[in-house]
Amino acid sequence: MKQKKRDFFLCYFESTRECNQDCKYCMTKRDIPSAEKELSTDEVKHLVIDEVKKICNQGLVAFSGGEFLLRKDALELLEYNMKSGLYAFINTNGEILTPELLSDIKKATKGKVIFGFSLDSIDENAHGETRSSKPEDILKLARMCDREKIGYFFLITITKLNMNSLDKTLRFLTKHNIPTLRSPFVPRGAGESIKEIAFDSHDMEKIINPALRANPLNYVSFTPFFASPEYMEKTWKLLEVPISTFGCQAARGFIGINAEGEVAPCVHLLDAGLDCGNVRKKPLSEILETDPLMKSLKDGSEVKGKCGKCRYKHSCRGCRALAFYSSGDPLGEDPTCFFDPEDGKARSPYENECSDNVAEFIRFLALNKPWNKIFSPATFRAKLKTVAWVLKTYRKGKRAAK
Repeated sequence: MKQKKRDFFLCYFESTRECNQDCKYCMTKRDIPSAEKELSTDEVKHLVIDEVKKICNQGLVAFSGGEFLLRKDALELLEYNMKSGLYAFINTNGEILTPELLSDIKKATKGKVIFGFSLDSIDENAHGETRSSKPEDILKLARMCDREKIGYFFLITITKLNMNSLDKTLRFLTKHNIPTLRSPFVPRGAGESIKEIAFDSHDMEKIINPALRANPLNYVSFTPFFASPEYMEKTWKLLEVPISTFGCQAARGFIGINAEGEVAPCVHLLDAGLDCGNVRKKPLSEILETDPLMKSLKDGSEVKGKCGKCRYKHSCRGCRALAFYSSGDPLGEDPTCFFDPEDGKARSPYENECSDNVAEFIRFLALNKPWNKIFSPATFRAKLKTVAWVLKTYRKGKRAAK
């Protein structure tokens, strides 16, 4: 049976455990080194990149680590990824990223590359609690990309150590039109020994979620997520948005592969013993179609607890990683969600606000390079509809602001 290709697919590939920094909660750090070798150049090409292409024509590979740029074959892999027609994300601490190397990367990818830089806080003290760099170091990397006209986004790992500065950080990034991918701290790797920095539902309700709602440029893989499911379905159908929703993407839009080839529904669930498969033993495309957990999470109907009865069950779904680390069940309820619905009809008081923010984020994706290429609708007709929709909603937002 021929597999249907996905409209959107991002493979988060932790290409190596080697790193030149020592961040406090490094997810890839192991006390006991793996008995298996890291994937070789040829294995990455054929077991990862070729498979992503098979799954999605316009797929993306996020090369991470450890520190991906320490791999001697980094440029070779990026060039192969480009020739396969795929975009590359490079998640890097940037310590060895020079203007010369950046130019080489741009050449190898022919510009089909976006950098992800970790900025846990614009406040130096809060950022320094968990990172080996300084905020100014990260902002210099962004300016370097600006000079080369290369896209980038920032990643923020949220903990109790930086959550009080989150709103300030997001407002700074929104002001400079920089999209953000928020990442919850999970006790994986080195984080296992510092579980006390994990936030809870009270932190989410009073500090984290208000900051996220106030800054719409962080609307991918965002939970808890209260946009109207009806609005999402109507808008997605009209504009043919490739990504299925902005809630939890585990096994839907994102999956993770570690340095030794093990697969998990989400990068945060790597090394967690879920045993979804290994690309050395079974093709990634088959793992996604046959592994019971992957199938359950892609469908989403089997989530449990309050997530299972929630109105936002499919558009949000709760963070599957936080559910797992709380209960041992990746289908369990998200322990950090503060919304407690009686049934599937209960609406969050933030629904309209989140729906409006979805519109703003879609406008950002449609109007800004390289995002308008990655998230571009597949058909010309849908592209015209998107242009018309962007103009209409932009004018409507302007009138409302007055």
